[in-house]
Amino acid sequence: MVQEIASTSPLHSSSGTHERAKPGFTAGFCIFISKNGWTGINRSFRCFVCMKILIASTTSPGHLNPLLGIARILVKSGHEVLVQTGKAMKPIVDAAGLPFIPLLPEADIGAPEYLAKYPERQEKTPGMEMFGFDMEHFFLANLPAEAAGLKKALRNFPADIIMADSFFLGTLPLLLGAREKRPAIVHVGITVLNHGSGKNIPPMPGISTEELQAQHEKRKRLLLNPIEAATEKTLTELGCGSLPCSVLESMSTLPDLYLHAGIESFQYAASSSTSSPVHYIGRLPLPPGPYSLPDWWHDLDEAKRLVLVTQGTVANRDFGQLIGPALQGLAEEKDLIVLVTTGGQPAESIPVDIPANARVTAFLPYEYVLPKVDLLITNGGYGTVNMALAHGIPIVSAGLTEDKEEVSANVQWSGAGIDLRTNQANPEMVRSAARQILDSSVYRNRASELAEEFAQHDTEGELLDLLEACVEPAIEA
Repeated sequence: MVQEIASTSPLHSSSGTHERAKPGFTAGFCIFISKNGWTGINRSFRCFVCMKILIASTTSPGHLNPLLGIARILVKSGHEVLVQTGKAMKPIVDAAGLPFIPLLPEADIGAPEYLAKYPERQEKTPGMEMFGFDMEHFFLANLPAEAAGLKKALRNFPADIIMADSFFLGTLPLLLGAREKRPAIVHVGITVLNHGSGKNIPPMPGISTEELQAQHEKRKRLLLNPIEAATEKTLTELGCGSLPCSVLESMSTLPDLYLHAGIESFQYAASSSTSSPVHYIGRLPLPPGPYSLPDWWHDLDEAKRLVLVTQGTVANRDFGQLIGPALQGLAEEKDLIVLVTTGGQPAESIPVDIPANARVTAFLPYEYVLPKVDLLITNGGYGTVNMALAHGIPIVSAGLTEDKEEVSANVQWSGAGIDLRTNQANPEMVRSAARQILDSSVYRNRASELAEEFAQHDTEGELLDLLEACVEPAIEA
């Protein structure tokens, strides 16, 4: 629970500037403990609060890494953090120096196990149909065990805040219950806002009203209606009430706070409310990784431009979709060096010959490599796109699975890159898009503008202020 620390040192300096108290110190404050055990702080005071935060994530590096970036800030600031995720993620949590507890076995399933369990998934059309299948058979299927795991964890770790990735649906039963009977709940966006709901998708250039209506009907038939039925069934079986809106929107509207790693200028926005819990916080720090620079890195010709090509760590079972076409399309570009990361898959899985201007490795330490990259070619993973934009790198994106269709659409809408609008690129379309970006300053300039917006965020300060406010509700005397 929140630790009470007495002090009367002022939070504002004599110059009027805001100064955060260091761990163990506080401005004048008064902490109240309600009858149910949850805490509150009188709003007429400001203070440093030593919080206990339970972090919950699905078994996926892309979902976990943003949370670990936040966790490092929290621990550095004197807060206590416990991470609950799948056992396969334990080495990543250990590398971040954080305590770990596993999800319940029924919720502990990662992408390899899931894909092996449901081979029929590959028969689904990439996009809405495949995502609907994943929502029902992965995310919603894990909800009951995730919720049970949270309750079990809270018995031994009475958290002030539960912080979960935006697809960890196990928080929903708590959010549908009485506010005074639970800790504050914070969701962290790991992809574009309200992914799948249709609310935040940029309009496609040249699309007619009839085509737009047809897309809307298709979304309802393939995605929204089946998910709504599956969600209602799952929650009813748990004795919970109905959601006030689609589960795809509820994850951003129901929590006490929704932290979105990124910037507003990259996110196509639907109509918003001033009471929205969504807050953009810029770029999250990368957790420490075990990856080092390959031996060939220091021998690269610095006079040539670097193009980074990746299919991430999930949609990387078929390198013929993007990596292969990129290698073939850029093989004769003498001014380029093509860097390929396979996301852990063997290089032998690449179905084309490796040209002389390419280098291939399983992983690269992005925090070191990205400042030197001139172009990213990706299948649209949100985390990778966000990191590239934070470094002012323009993007070629080609992907339709998971969240990648919407991420790619935002790449083009933002002006920082080109969306190839395909899940199966060919060498010429990749080469043409790459040259269009590299041979013009337009995309690089726009990416630089977005990087400046990232830099304007005081991510650490904003994050701590927002989280501390979550445990500062006024408690009636």
